[in-house]
Amino acid sequence: MVDKTLVSKKLERIETYFTQIRQRKDPGVERFSKDKDLQSIVLFNLIQLVQACIDIGAHIISDSGWDAPTTQANIFEILADNKIITRPLAAKMIQMVGFRNQIVHEYEKTDMKIVHTVWKKHLSDFDKFCKAIVSKYNL
Repeated sequence: MVDKTLVSKKLERIETYFTQIRQRKDPGVERFSKDKDLQSIVLFNLIQLVQACIDIGAHIISDSGWDAPTTQANIFEILADNKIITRPLAAKMIQMVGFRNQIVHEYEKTDMKIVHTVWKKHLSDFDKFCKAIVSKYNL
């Protein structure tokens, strides 16, 4: 059985990461590309958002007794296979795992225009993920 308390705590942390990002004013992509402090805030919180979603998914899979994922991206496929999230949302979350890996493993090569786009246009994917989890587990 899924530990609702643990999942709820992770969801609360996600809300904290959202708040940190949403409080920042968008200076536009050109200024963002030059503002190292803002980049650090956005990057850190995006990494944490992705990781918290991975953690929630891994916990649900483990507690449900489903086959263990072979990769972090596979977590979202398994969640979709078991109707926790939709296939289109799983595809978006898999892209977020790749995005996170790009940031973590090749930080100096990270394209800040892509980071800016994720910040401004794709936070809703995290919202959809959280809402699906809340709805499925009555949190």
